[in-house]
Amino acid sequence: MLPETSAESTHSALAADRARIAVIKANILELERSLFSLNEEKDLLQARINGYTYPVLTLPNEIVAEIFVHFLPVYPETPPMIGPSSPNLLGQICRKWREISLSTPELWRGFTLSLNDGKRIDEKLRLLKLWLQCSGSCLLSIHMDLQIGVDMDISDPNPVASLYLFTHAIAAHSARWEYLRLYLLDVHPFPSISTPLPFLRELTMDSVKPGVNGTDSLTEALHAAPLLRTVAVQFSPGHCISAYPWSQLTTFFGYGILVYECVDILTQATNLVNCDVDLNWADDDVSQPSRIITLPYLSTLILRGAILPWKLLDILTLPALQKLEIEEGFLQDDPIGLLKSLISRSKCHMRELYMPDLDRRSLEKYRLALPAVGSIASGELDHFNPGVVPRENMADYGDYDVSADRDSD
Repeated sequence: MLPETSAESTHSALAADRARIAVIKANILELERSLFSLNEEKDLLQARINGYTYPVLTLPNEIVAEIFVHFLPVYPETPPMIGPSSPNLLGQICRKWREISLSTPELWRGFTLSLNDGKRIDEKLRLLKLWLQCSGSCLLSIHMDLQIGVDMDISDPNPVASLYLFTHAIAAHSARWEYLRLYLLDVHPFPSISTPLPFLRELTMDSVKPGVNGTDSLTEALHAAPLLRTVAVQFSPGHCISAYPWSQLTTFFGYGILVYECVDILTQATNLVNCDVDLNWADDDVSQPSRIITLPYLSTLILRGAILPWKLLDILTLPALQKLEIEEGFLQDDPIGLLKSLISRSKCHMRELYMPDLDRRSLEKYRLALPAVGSIASGELDHFNPGVVPRENMADYGDYDVSADRDSD
């Protein structure tokens, strides 16, 4: 066989390349047909997915809104502004849920806001205004701690002026207050309230600072609060107790009260059902009042604080008394005789007597001497305090913008 020439070799290679190209084209055509078929199947599947609506999204907006309301703590308990119990969480699921949450004022009618770390004050003020706006015309349950500690990181050179903006924001909505828990700096003024408080039911204040005529702008408005029934307050020197509508209250927690002030309060607060007072004693409290104070509806009485030079229970008649908390030292001489006298004079049926400073032997002595009392206990009892809790340890819930959006398919 003769060897191939160079021309023949080139012609053979080109023929092989052409044959290979023909095979590749055939393969490409087959792959394109397969890809077209896959794309058709993909489009069909995607159309089916796009046409599906999750059952929860088929619910009417009114039903979803009602579910959202039940997601929160029961009003008037206040949810945190962020976190797993916050209505902000609902707006992060999808656009529809965000729109429903922002258009449901009941979700924003109660809130807890704390500034006790002194940080991000401007952001928290913006957040407060946003919540008040979202709450619409709903009545409000407000829990605010504006007590910035001196050891906190305060970037604002004038924190008192900044805090005034917070109280000014809620004061603008005072006509919608229903439950107000407010803890202020001692030097923090409260803006003037010139309108009535027609829906206010409970008021908790960490301190009351005297102002013009011995009172402050907030307590001046309390006589225009016809529904107010519960007050928990820590008094400061110079305050005016006449600022409160005592005759309409049913529950009262008072701290830092001078003895003669307590007597004046109990004389006026004839509709009290629950009373918890921590007394201070001053030298001008020495003389014992000659009048007897009758509180016909008082069911629970808690007395603590200073040991008095005279016996406060001697001037009380409490026909509805069921629970009494008092230290034995508060009763001074003949405490059993004093309790017997109170029960006999009041003709009450006391169910619980709690004396935290009794030892076991003394406890048995009281049980023998007072057999008509259903339960006599000592030590620590977490459940004895009635009504509302005057103060909670509030966490700083930080900031979150309810207008933020996170969309999902």
